[in-house]
Amino acid sequence: MDTDPQQELIALSRNPLHGVTLTFNGTQGTTPHQLNAQFAQITPEPQSEAVWQLVDEGERYQSLITLTHKAERWQLSVQCEGQGVFELNQNSLTIDWQPGGTGPAHYLQTMGISLFLELNGHLCLHANTLVKNQQAHLFLAPSRTGKSTLTALLTTLGYTLTTDDMAALYQTAQQPTQYQVYPSWAKVRLWPDSAELLKSQLTNQAVQQKKVHQRFAKQEISFAPQHNHVPTPVKAMYYLNRTEPTDSEESGQVTLTRIAPSAALIILMQNSMLGDAYRALGIEKQRIKALAELLQSIPFYKINYPSGLENLPNIANQIDKLINNQN
Repeated sequence: MDTDPQQELIALSRNPLHGVTLTFNGTQGTTPHQLNAQFAQITPEPQSEAVWQLVDEGERYQSLITLTHKAERWQLSVQCEGQGVFELNQNSLTIDWQPGGTGPAHYLQTMGISLFLELNGHLCLHANTLVKNQQAHLFLAPSRTGKSTLTALLTTLGYTLTTDDMAALYQTAQQPTQYQVYPSWAKVRLWPDSAELLKSQLTNQAVQQKKVHQRFAKQEISFAPQHNHVPTPVKAMYYLNRTEPTDSEESGQVTLTRIAPSAALIILMQNSMLGDAYRALGIEKQRIKALAELLQSIPFYKINYPSGLENLPNIANQIDKLINNQN
């Protein structure tokens, strides 16, 4: 029997999300933020009044994200393998989702929550978070480069996956400045070949696997949820750069190098969760300043690694050793 997307989202909301308590019954949370959520019909704003649009097209998917703004109400329209609208009005969230396709949970934990948190002053990066020895490591990479597969493999080496696709940074008041990341719903979405690889590797962990939906080949793998929703200090950030054999003579090696702040700032802007929507949100200038401040406190490295799905288990081991050598 197929899972009801609304009931699935309500069940997931028993665990907070990126420092946000998502409540459908008015109960109070203990996290930094709370969103009072409901499912209801939304009258969509015309696309002609959009303040921002994102078109993302790959070999196996196409998506259109549209943002409109009227008074204090923001509408985020999603047209992808799942379709629907999130309407945000201060601390209230309304969800109107079409049946069939991917449910709203994945889009909420990435795009929807990013919109809310960026408006509340938190940087949201297109990154996976892995925690080891009570330190958070953020892994950034362009879409379709194997980020989820590689980071999921690192969980076989003592890391805990706490966020997939999005990491929200909470700046602390203490000096020197520190940054923390709260866990989200620990799920990864993988293409069948990557999912098959992980099934053979994740032998010591309890994971659940299901199809995203019947028309879409992608698989969803769920890790054990984080029942203690506490933040973890960020140790470092890493940009995953998959290389081809023709890139250089050393393309078969895994290397880790520090990225200069000027180049790192551009990478962070390119890997921000809402693309180039920040001017439309009215926060572009302060956000660039916040990214520069982040790079003064948190080191950012580039990891070059060779392409090839079959290489990823060995690459994960090499990355773990390189990270340990930085500590």
